[in-house]
Amino acid sequence: MALNEDQPRLGCGRIIDDVWASIDQPPTAHELECPDCRSARLALHHLESVTGSLRDRDRDDPALQPGARVKEAIMMVARAEVRRSRRTPLMTTALGTIDISEQALSGLIRFAASTVPGVRARRCLIAGAPTGADPTTDPAAAVVDAGNVRITLTVAISSGVTVPATMDLLRERVATVVQAQTSITMQQIDIIVEDLYDL
Repeated sequence: MALNEDQPRLGCGRIIDDVWASIDQPPTAHELECPDCRSARLALHHLESVTGSLRDRDRDDPALQPGARVKEAIMMVARAEVRRSRRTPLMTTALGTIDISEQALSGLIRFAASTVPGVRARRCLIAGAPTGADPTTDPAAAVVDAGNVRITLTVAISSGVTVPATMDLLRERVATVVQAQTSITMQQIDIIVEDLYDL
């Protein structure tokens, strides 16, 4: 069964999308002779002209310009995309590579830390880029090797916890959650305690 059986056709049997696909090219010998194709091309040229003029008018109409709140929302999304920065490939499938952004991995690590009583995660730095190259010019520099992920996690802790035992539990919890959610085995987890939050 043909995939395009249900697409609208002209009286001559041609699919209207095929006429549209070549609208910017000179008409073929068939289109010159066929009244259906000539009529369709004329209607499509008119449609292109009308939509083009509407698009140009809308672009210049002050009433249709985005407000400050819309622009700020767009910039927030753009900044979030920039912060995603490096990626760590998790799996390759027939449809492509599945990866996790550095931002998402950092969020997962901070979440894991927050499940340990008496610990508040602050900053998480992820290392493991294969080269020191510039990510803007070398795509490989924007990829973190999943087999060599090393983190430095900065935390504040409660004054009531036992530091060595809590740090051991924190390392174990982070490693377990990251492994369970991403299949990444952390190679190194450095923890810096920079503050006591309940003094």
